[in-house]
Amino acid sequence: MYMALRQEKTLRNDLQRVVETLHNEAVSVEPYADQYRRLLDNHGKMIRAALVLSFAQARQTSGEVATQDRLATAEHDEPLSERVIIGAAAIEMLHLATLVHDDVLDNAPVRRNNPTTQTMVGNKVAIYLGDLILSRYMEIAAGLAPDVDFMREQSSTLREIVTGELLQESARHHSDTTVEYYTRAIGGKTAALFRLSCLTGLRLSGRAPDLSWVRAATSFGDHLGIAFQIVDDIEDFDIAHDTGKPKLEDITDGIYTLPVLLALREDPTFHRLLNDPEAVLGYLNDHPRVMVESKRVAAEHVSQAARSLEAVAVSEPIKKLLLSMLQQFSARI
Repeated sequence: MYMALRQEKTLRNDLQRVVETLHNEAVSVEPYADQYRRLLDNHGKMIRAALVLSFAQARQTSGEVATQDRLATAEHDEPLSERVIIGAAAIEMLHLATLVHDDVLDNAPVRRNNPTTQTMVGNKVAIYLGDLILSRYMEIAAGLAPDVDFMREQSSTLREIVTGELLQESARHHSDTTVEYYTRAIGGKTAALFRLSCLTGLRLSGRAPDLSWVRAATSFGDHLGIAFQIVDDIEDFDIAHDTGKPKLEDITDGIYTLPVLLALREDPTFHRLLNDPEAVLGYLNDHPRVMVESKRVAAEHVSQAARSLEAVAVSEPIKKLLLSMLQQFSARI
């Protein structure tokens, strides 16, 4: 228990280093320096950065020659390298850039209980600021890259994110969208960045990951990311729960997420309500089994993320830390 608590404290300290790295990030376009700073300082819970840090530490405290005793007692005796901290900050910058662009496309007025950038400076400047953050992410990642494959992984994941967004866009207002199609779309738009976060931690840990570690990190990130998006989609219908952004946003925009798709699959007449967000909300409230099933699907992905860790030799404190992350997330389901 002591070692697990120590790991949580260490993670908090390392996340603070990431926050400081983001805060110290300078911008060369002086007229928009305040907006750039505001974006980087509004970083949220930094779940993706936490995954970078945790998987870097998991790999550093493991190895083919590690004994079971060492794995059971391994502690964070040395701070994570500055490369890992900067890598975590870069991943957060990539995430922030996608949010800025999403807010413009969705005409969202609020993000994390704060006015969105485009409501303050307009769409054009907001898009350019998102591009600026994205370009800095790419510049930082290139400077950290231990090899060409690292950058190939970063760039191909960015392509996956955009592809996922395009898949979602192409299904807008299509009531024949399948659950499988939805899962593929969120696997790109959301889960791909969770996966990249885990893999980036491995790549920057200073200890080359073998195939079993790559598979474990990939599976953990993919399943956690899919669960995360499903829960986010469920919470869009939870009017009483303040998540820092408008409610009924997706259904209003013709984006049919898992609860809606499950209702469509179960009740062919449900499609008649799709143009009335309040009617959809009323239907889901009157048919709680749809939300129950949506939560079950999310919980199964969380369980699969946990099982991913069984294939590699993770030190006990780090494993408890990662499982604690999953448990804290499960509390939202």
